[in-house]
Order: sequence, then structure tokens, then C-alpha cells
Amino acid sequence: MIHKILICDADRRLSAFHEDLLRHAGYQVATAQDMSTLSTQLQVATFSLVIAELAFPECAASDAVSVIRHVTTQRQGTPILVLTSNADLAAHRQARTLGVWDISQKPALCTELLGLIRNILEDAYPKDVSHLTSPGAAADRRERLGTCRTP
Repeated sequence: MIHKILICDADRRLSAFHEDLLRHAGYQVATAQDMSTLSTQLQVATFSLVIAELAFPECAASDAVSVIRHVTTQRQGTPILVLTSNADLAAHRQARTLGVWDISQKPALCTELLGLIRNILEDAYPKDVSHLTSPGAAADRRERLGTCRTP
């Protein structure tokens, strides 16, 4: 299965870098640098993972998680990895409440980012359904792999 990833970030240089990195790793990649493009991308395609900053600069300062809210509204159940420079703990808690899979600080090392993406995709789309048979199996697996999502 070839996974399609949507990168949502207003920083065009970083977005282009991540796009090249993920394409080189064998993923299909789409990007969005604003809410209009994000809406269009979510309407026309299904994604295995969304990597997103919490908000775009055009969004109201009062809604620090506007991008995440938009993704969860349009594509509920799609795993979301927040890759952000925003250190606001209230925004991080709000993002987790909305269902974010994990939050990582920018900039991320390439190997760490690729490992985190691989772990999220393996947990969200397991090849072996035996991972789904026992409660907590995915969390146990993440701990063994060194990446654990905290509630």
C-alpha cells in the first residue's frame, strides 16, 4: 500500500523540504499552505496521514488549532501528526482533545520524522490484524518502538 500524506504548513521552504523527503521515502505527497488549499485537498483526496502546523497565519489568533479542527471536521479518523514551533501547552492539549496522534517540535531530524511517520502509519494501517485483537496492543507496540503517544 502506498500511503498518501498531506503536509499543511505555511512555511513554503520547510513544506518543500518535507515533501522531497517523503517522496524520496516512497510516499505520495500533497501540500497546503492556506485554509483554502487545505479545504480543496481534503475534498478531492483521501490521505493516510496529515502532517500539520496547528494554525496558518491567516487564522484568528484565538483559534490556535484551526488547521487541526478543520482536518478533523472534514476527515474524521485520519491520523494527524502536528509538527509545530508553537510551544503553547494549552494549544497542544486542545489538539490532543481533537484527536491528534502525536505532537513534535520543528525542526525535526529527518530520521526521527520518518520513523515517527512509519510508526503512525503502521499503527493506523496494520498489515497483521492480530495487532487489533488485544486492547492496548498499538500503545504497547509504540512503546517497544520508542515512540509513545501520550493521552
